Amino acid sequence: MMEWKEWIGKSIFLRTKHGKVYSGKIIEIDIALPLIWIAIIDKFGKRVQFTTSEIVEIKEEEEKI
Repeated sequence: MMEWKEWIGKSIFLRTKHGKVYSGKIIEIDIALPLIWIAIIDKFGKRVQFTTSEIVEIKEEEEKI
């Protein structure tokens, strides 16, 4: 498993516990234990932020040209 900081700059797809799905690029990881916050720019150009504890699935996607 990758360390969270290694995800910065990666294009990802993720699904949350609440059934929401996101595609975008990770722009920031804030490790403020006990929480780890992830900020992405989603496919609509909006900033979205959530904690790693909300994630049930995350995978790297190939960048679209």
